[in-house]
Amino acid sequence: MTDAQPQSALSALHIDRSAPMKRRRRPRWLLAAALLAAVLVLVVASAARRAPTVRVAEVREPLPGEQQTELSASGYVDSRRRSVIAPMIAGQLVKVDVEEGEAVRQGQVIARLDDRDARVVLERAEASVQASEAQLAASEAQALNAERTTRRTRNLARQGVIPHAQLLDVETAGRATRESLHLAQAQLAVAHRAREAARLQLSHTVVRAPFDGTVSKKLANEGAVLAPAALTGTNLGGIVELVDLHALEVEAEVSEEQLSRIRIGQPALIFLDALPERAFPGQVATVRPAIDRSKATATVLVRFQSVPQGALPDMGSKVSFLRQPLPPEALDARGQPPRVPASAVVRDKEGDAVWRVEDGRLARQPVRVGERVGDEVSLTQGPGAGTQVVVAPDPKRLRDGQRVKVETGGG
Repeated sequence: MTDAQPQSALSALHIDRSAPMKRRRRPRWLLAAALLAAVLVLVVASAARRAPTVRVAEVREPLPGEQQTELSASGYVDSRRRSVIAPMIAGQLVKVDVEEGEAVRQGQVIARLDDRDARVVLERAEASVQASEAQLAASEAQALNAERTTRRTRNLARQGVIPHAQLLDVETAGRATRESLHLAQAQLAVAHRAREAARLQLSHTVVRAPFDGTVSKKLANEGAVLAPAALTGTNLGGIVELVDLHALEVEAEVSEEQLSRIRIGQPALIFLDALPERAFPGQVATVRPAIDRSKATATVLVRFQSVPQGALPDMGSKVSFLRQPLPPEALDARGQPPRVPASAVVRDKEGDAVWRVEDGRLARQPVRVGERVGDEVSLTQGPGAGTQVVVAPDPKRLRDGQRVKVETGGG
């Protein structure tokens, strides 16, 4: 064996570190399983952090007359005397003498129309009366003269001085003169009526208030050409809308199946949205004999016993129909403990409590429960009116300080 052979054998045993190393590949299913496990962990963690949805109610102050309420309904304030004031003739508006919010008296001038045409018509009627009076005076003189002539002719005919035929001609002329007198009298009467009509037409150019009230809307300004018509919502001649604020009432909508519980003269309490701190006594005045087919409701008119200061037409309102009248002292519910749904109060080893919701988080608050009224209980100690509390809470799912989501009306 030569020296070259041992060297080649040793070189064959040498490890070539410059050659790439072959790595063992992991199975693809193992990588997919690890990724799926990570996603599941994230989902579980996210679900654990998700805020639970709770249904809430507000702690509220009691309303007067709740114990005597037969049923409740909502509606709007309106006035028994509410009119769009329009002229009785067509014409151009030259002046409006009132502004919105101004109180006016019956007969007060509201606006004036251009009266030039009406004055021309009146002057023509006055001239016609004068002409008719002159014609009547002439006819009266002619009739008087004809009567005298007839008397003389009759005397002469009886004496045989003139023939009988001449007497007949004179009497015929006298009758014609009397008919002319009657015609002149009728023409004068017609002229008088025409003058009265012209004066009335001129008076219609001055628009006056038909009743005491307040101007709620101004519908037209100077220069507008108006027609003798007024339609709600579309001005075809209206100048102002006039409302009697001393004749306010509430138009409440009552479902037709509840109408049997309403009677004329029934006592009621009226709550105005604009004056929520007070209740106003009222009385059922009438039920309109018609049903709104689209809503299956009827309109019940409830009048104030005394119209409150600050009440205005179209204010939102609620009406409580009572079983019997309330004494004046029962109209004020201030000082009575607030109320919550009975299901909002939970009892545990620490006592009665409610779960209060503030800024999206829960807070357990101890309460002291008073009397039960229907589905509610009064709280002699606890959160004040307006506080949101959880209804029918699940103590296993809720904890103090936990973030929650309040259930909305659609959810």
